[in-house]
Amino acid sequence: MAAEAFVVDSNPTHTAYGRVVNFTEGEHRWESTAEQDRAIHSIIYDHKAKTLSVLDQLKVPHETVFIPVNGVADAFDVIKKMQVRGAPLIATVGTLGLGVELAKFNGTYDELQVFVGTQGDVLISSRPTAINLKNAINDIKDIAAKDRLVSSDTNNLITKIQDAAYQWYLNEREENDRLLRNSTVCVEAIKPDGGKLVVMTICNTGSLATSSHGTALGVIKQLHVRGRLELAIVLETRPYNQGSRLTAYELQNEKIPFVLITDSMAASAMNHFNVDVVLVGADQVALNGDTANKVGTYMLACLASLHRIPFYVVTPVTSINPRIASGKEIVVEERPAKELITFNNALTAPEGTPVWNPAFDITPGTLITGILTDKGNVDHTNVRSLF
Repeated sequence: MAAEAFVVDSNPTHTAYGRVVNFTEGEHRWESTAEQDRAIHSIIYDHKAKTLSVLDQLKVPHETVFIPVNGVADAFDVIKKMQVRGAPLIATVGTLGLGVELAKFNGTYDELQVFVGTQGDVLISSRPTAINLKNAINDIKDIAAKDRLVSSDTNNLITKIQDAAYQWYLNEREENDRLLRNSTVCVEAIKPDGGKLVVMTICNTGSLATSSHGTALGVIKQLHVRGRLELAIVLETRPYNQGSRLTAYELQNEKIPFVLITDSMAASAMNHFNVDVVLVGADQVALNGDTANKVGTYMLACLASLHRIPFYVVTPVTSINPRIASGKEIVVEERPAKELITFNNALTAPEGTPVWNPAFDITPGTLITGILTDKGNVDHTNVRSLF
């Protein structure tokens, strides 16, 4: 189920605090993360054999189990069930899953054209709010449409699509390095004297949400590597507990100092720990900066504004939807009620309790200090300049 987004109208008394700083060669120091080892890997893909396996994130942190993805149906299932999640990773698994499916295709060129379109639409429907997957599938549809103008070779088109999916996967690593460079430099500028930072974050935006180091959590990791992190404050992120299950797991594995809090402790924690900055990821960003992210993000933006704390969205440009003007056009996925009222299959509320369970909320661009991307950092008024 999905619903139209509710976005508050801009209020000049409620605005973001802080500034946007961009990376400048010669002024800022950066060592590439592209070849840095990661303690955690979310997928295993063999392009030659066309085999794909994904880490079952529902079993983390208790078990490490990889699930084979043998085609579109499997890719749809692991995305829909949230065995894989995070907008960049969803796109990678969806496109690679389509490539694996095409290795089994046995039909005519015209049938292939229809098949790519219908199977792409199936994948997009798995998590409608996360725009990266739709952008990636649209790229593949464009490849198919252009191929029809110059060829009718079935095998050649299959190879083109499989190679494009693989290239999307490879590009994400280089894109992620630029994203982390731009974002880390901006966050470090909060304390230009080189002081250490206390950072608050929600959900999971690390290696488990991408096929690289991550977005907001990736910046936290880089701050630690560069000696600029004092403490990460992690919201547990109800009802799916991505913060307590996944982010805590990543930080503990990488020996990064952190403390876990319930979502309702965020305001108190901002005061108690003297939080310097809030970093979040994004599942979709509109051209006015309105941002869809894990439900609870909007709450953090309001609290950050009240406490005069910079609030940054860390996201690749592939998470920005240039086709929509504002967050009012974003479709917000609603998750099943059982996710909210059960734990380990046991009811935590009376049976039949009415539930509202949106997976995401929309943070108005006016509450966002900066949108930090692989193509540069901007405030909400300049998102269009990234295209």
